[in-house]
Amino acid sequence: MKQLNEIVHNSSKEERDILLEYQNIDVTKLETLKVLGVPIDNVTADEAVAKLFRVLEKKEAMHHVLFLDPIKLMRMRPKKALHRITEKAGTILVEGAGIGWMSSGRLKERVTPVAIMMDLIRLAELKEFTIFIFGSKDENVERVFFNLTRHFPKVRIVGRQAGHLDRQREMRVKEAIRKTGPDIIFVANDFPEQEVWIENNTGFFGKAVVIGVGGALDMLSGADKKSPEYFKSRGLTWLWRIITRPYRIQRFWETFYFILLGIRERLRKKS
Repeated sequence: MKQLNEIVHNSSKEERDILLEYQNIDVTKLETLKVLGVPIDNVTADEAVAKLFRVLEKKEAMHHVLFLDPIKLMRMRPKKALHRITEKAGTILVEGAGIGWMSSGRLKERVTPVAIMMDLIRLAELKEFTIFIFGSKDENVERVFFNLTRHFPKVRIVGRQAGHLDRQREMRVKEAIRKTGPDIIFVANDFPEQEVWIENNTGFFGKAVVIGVGGALDMLSGADKKSPEYFKSRGLTWLWRIITRPYRIQRFWETFYFILLGIRERLRKKS
């Protein structure tokens, strides 16, 4: 497990003028592509952050950032109940490598929740954006809070709360979010509860950028056992989690069906 003074971040970015770099990225020309009927932002990590930077500066409406891996994509395809969430999301990013394969190589790169979190936190410190953290376990949230405030002493975290609350405590958390009016909200719970919770509580979020980061808080705290380097380097962390959690047997079949659909799509495009 990581020590409390450790955190995942790219120190090389601290030596650059990241504000200038993100401002110089032309976000008006960013493209989307459809994979299994779901529109996905075809962007690099820097382009994704630049887009969200513009959203944070304009502060026009609540903006949901959705991350997809093959399992999530399978459950959010057209005609699936959760497809409605993809239609409401402001930004849809790919964290699972299988979707890149499904896109026949058109996807620029995978964008992980941890990478987006860390870059937005750097921007938040520089631009005085406020942050609210919700989800995971108490000890993990506190460890991440300690790490962030140690490495980014000027960052303004206006609230933090673990997930899995009873109804009364959950309402207090939502009221705290509404009253503090954070610019960025990181929600770290399981799929699809996380996405449904965001959808059902938009009225409390004001004009925040709301990002479902899943297990990113657990990873940053050191509580989540990392996948082997073979899986990590190939963007197959989602597959490793399926293998190590056999009680989620349904996901094996979804993965198998995803591969079959991918083969069909690639053959259809060739023909």
